[in-house]
Amino acid sequence: MKIKKLIKHDAENYRNIRLEALDNNPDFFGTMYHEEAIMTIDTFREKIPVDKNNFILGCYKDKDLIGIVAFHQESRMKLRHKAYIRSMYVQPKYRKKGIGKLLLNELIERAKAIKEIEILLLDVVTNNLPAKQLYLSFGFQIYGIEKMAYKLNHQYFDMESMSLQIKSLFLSR
Repeated sequence: MKIKKLIKHDAENYRNIRLEALDNNPDFFGTMYHEEAIMTIDTFREKIPVDKNNFILGCYKDKDLIGIVAFHQESRMKLRHKAYIRSMYVQPKYRKKGIGKLLLNELIERAKAIKEIEILLLDVVTNNLPAKQLYLSFGFQIYGIEKMAYKLNHQYFDMESMSLQIKSLFLSR
């Protein structure tokens, strides 16, 4: 297994796994499959960030992209100490094999290397127990619940907001 930062050249692989994620787990993502399936490969290419403070990590088994996770640092000055983890997905046949841990660990290590970042934030659908357990195992803590965050086929899904402090907070008064 190899973890690497996706580049524009990876757009087709990224599109394929992203659409697979939306198709396989529609209740875990804020976007629907049909919303992204109509997007061109160029649109997906543009979604792949090229700077160190925003990136998508991919886990490859040989030449196959089998897992992804996105990272986004806030750009506004008063919020630059925060970054968001989004769109994590591992193909079903590779789940429970440590791929999610590899991706999350690599993301956290890269986040720690970015000077300003102190806190990582993410949202997880409450009933996505495997993902929630993974995040809790890394020390993420639940700090809020948004009731009825998603609605799919007349069913509501609650969202838990989680945070992980990765650097000491310095209080200056």
